[in-house]
Amino acid sequence: MIRPISLFLILFVGYFTLSLKSIDYNTINKTIKTDALYTKGQNIFKRDCASCHYIEMDKIATAPALGGITKLRKKDWLYSYTRNSYKMFEQGDKIAKENISKGWGLMTAFPNLTNSDLDALYYFVEKRYEMSKKGVPLEK
Repeated sequence: MIRPISLFLILFVGYFTLSLKSIDYNTINKTIKTDALYTKGQNIFKRDCASCHYIEMDKIATAPALGGITKLRKKDWLYSYTRNSYKMFEQGDKIAKENISKGWGLMTAFPNLTNSDLDALYYFVEKRYEMSKKGVPLEK
C-alpha cells in the first residue's frame, strides 16, 4: 500500500515534470544566427578568448569563468582590463592585484579591440552564460 506522503510526492514530482516548459533549441539557434551582435561577439571570443576562457561561461578553464562579469565589474574597468591588464596592474589597480594574489596571471592584452568590439564580446559572454544556465547547448 502507498502511504499518503509517498502518493503526494509521486503526484507532485509528476505535476512538476509535466509543467516544465521544454526548450526549443531550434528557435534559439535561429535567433542566435540572426543576432549580429551575438555573432560578432562570438567570433571575437573564439578568436581571442577561447584559448583561456570556457565558452559556456560557467566553468573555470585556465582563466576564470566570465558569466556574470558585467554585473560584477563596471564597463570602463572591463574594457581597460581587456585592453591591457598589465598596465592596470602596474598602476596599482586593486582588482588586478587581487587576481594576481589569487594565482591568476594577467590577461593577454587586446589593445586593438574597439568599444564596438567589446560591446559585442561582453554581449555574447552574458547571452551565452544565460543560455548555459538554461541548459541550452552550444550551437553547431
